[in-house]
Amino acid sequence: MLFSTCKKFIQVIALLCFVATIIASVKGLYAYEINIDNLITDIQKDDWQNRLPLYGGAEGIKDDRLTDALIGLVENKMLNWRYRIRAIQLLGESKKEKALSFLERILSDPFLNHDCPAIKWNAVTALGNFTKDQKAADILLDASKFEDNPVVREAIVKTMGKVGSSKTVPFLISILNDRSFAIKFGAIKSLEEIGDSQAFPYLRDIAENDKDPLIKNEALLALKRFSQ
Repeated sequence: MLFSTCKKFIQVIALLCFVATIIASVKGLYAYEINIDNLITDIQKDDWQNRLPLYGGAEGIKDDRLTDALIGLVENKMLNWRYRIRAIQLLGESKKEKALSFLERILSDPFLNHDCPAIKWNAVTALGNFTKDQKAADILLDASKFEDNPVVREAIVKTMGKVGSSKTVPFLISILNDRSFAIKFGAIKSLEEIGDSQAFPYLRDIAENDKDPLIKNEALLALKRFSQ
């Protein structure tokens, strides 16, 4: 009887120790993931991808707590803008809906982007991770209506191709006669990537009639892809 009681007592103690260990591990992971000082240190490193295991492995970047921490870094106006840009890049890589909504805020809120081309360019480029996402396409289309910086506009056009939504095709067709070589070239590339047939006659017209040999050649390459 006494032996049986002692055995049960030991089992209970062992179980409690096991539970305590699990709780301590979870608390430790949670504390690390939301440790802003550590996060700032890590995003400065070139080998960020190699440090992902510290945040729960390859999927760790998709953790909501890490997403919230990255958003907090971007919102921190006292933080060096280079670190804020790295946080923006990581938000894009997370491919999370929450990150997508925040990237939209960056582009539309002057208090977040400070009308800084570098911040807006990186926010636009980060949207390129959201392939076939209709909301990402809508964000890019909205940004195209108001953005006047040529570098950011070029990024918008190129990122439309990466997102790959047919929603953006009418806009891309409308800028095929843009005076900017970069915009025109980027529109052709994006139409090629999207592969929507409604762009075919416009690309054929450019391939046959445009005066710039580089633009003509790019249109020809796009048409070849359409015919494959």
